[in-house]
Order: sequence, then C-alpha cells, then structure tokens
Amino acid sequence: MGNALAGRTGDALVAALRELVLRQLPATAADLGPDSPLGEAGLTSLRTVATLVAIEAGLGAELPPELITPDTFRSVRTLAAAIEPVAAAAGPARDRV
Repeated sequence: MGNALAGRTGDALVAALRELVLRQLPATAADLGPDSPLGEAGLTSLRTVATLVAIEAGLGAELPPELITPDTFRSVRTLAAAIEPVAAAAGPARDRV
C-alpha cells in the first residue's frame, strides 16, 4: 500500500480509509458507509489490530497510543477524524490508490 494515506485529508482520507477497512471486514460489509458502525460491520478485536497495522503502513508512521481507542474505531469517519492530523503531517501521498 505504500504511503497511500499520507497527505490525505477530508473526503479523500475517508474514501481511502473506507477501502482499507473494507479489506479487513467480511465481504458482507461492502455497503459500508462513512458513519456505519464498524463493530456491526464485523470489525472484531483481531480485525481492529489488522486494520491498525494497515493504517500505519499506509501512513508510513505509527499512530500515537492515545488514538488507539474504541471511539476512534467506531466508524470510518471517526477513524478519519482521529488520524487526519497524522496523515497530514506524514506528507503528500506518493502511492495513490
């Protein structure tokens, strides 16, 4: 995935995160919206860890521990809001998805 999240903000970050999260969820979650509860879509604790690893790889940076909370992983939109400062600071995206 390279640094596909680095430098993204706003709707571009939400869209990129949605695609990343969908890869961690059961196929039945394909209609996942930005505000859909991720737990209801199948995001288990194990899938949350896999999602976190994918996000950090996509950013090329580790998330601060204070961002790794259940509230952060409530929906794609809450996830985007939490990591947007990290994504913006990571610089321009090099590998667009």
